[in-house]
Amino acid sequence: MSWLHALWQRFWAPETPPTFPREAAWATFASTALMLLDGYNALGLRREEPESFLLYFVGLLLVGAWLGRAPRDYGLTLGRWRAGVALTTLTWSVGAIIILLSVRGAPSMPAYYRRLWSPAYPAWVLLDMVGWEYLFRGFLLFAYARAWGPGPALLLQMVPFALLHLGKPALETYSTLLGGVWFGIMAWRSRSVVYPILGHWFIGWFVAWAAVHMAGG
Repeated sequence: MSWLHALWQRFWAPETPPTFPREAAWATFASTALMLLDGYNALGLRREEPESFLLYFVGLLLVGAWLGRAPRDYGLTLGRWRAGVALTTLTWSVGAIIILLSVRGAPSMPAYYRRLWSPAYPAWVLLDMVGWEYLFRGFLLFAYARAWGPGPALLLQMVPFALLHLGKPALETYSTLLGGVWFGIMAWRSRSVVYPILGHWFIGWFVAWAAVHMAGG
């Protein structure tokens, strides 16, 4: 890659070329490429098939190995499990209340989620959430934290997470501004991506269940 570095230097001459932390730069490039592939359904899978799991979890495991990082470097560990269990319990409790209020107060929520519910839906949501959370609260959060510290990392990983919700009910999309940061806090406090997976998984399937059983109408 020395030729690429030389070309980069020449392009910016006589100015000082910008530099980027290697891991954070490749994490940004790889994650963005995978999100684009997901958006265009590059694997050609149906909605209920695990495209997010394959792209965001399996794909990023390979990228991490190429970067010389073990999966535990991106939070694939039980970490501080006591903190993780407490934060997960809090997320489930508060999340359930917010969801029940949302499906009763915002017609767009049950209208969107009723069609998704089935007895197998929680299992498909779990596969999705393993991929999504490993991408945002694992790969990006920990790579960015090593480069710039946990504060900037918590905000930066939230941005693509929120944008990936475009097309869902507006109330849900707006909520990702805080929700994305909260899941990041869960991961950072517990030093693990396991607990954001569990938190997001519960919210992901419970909103569809509540849309069918609790929304009324």
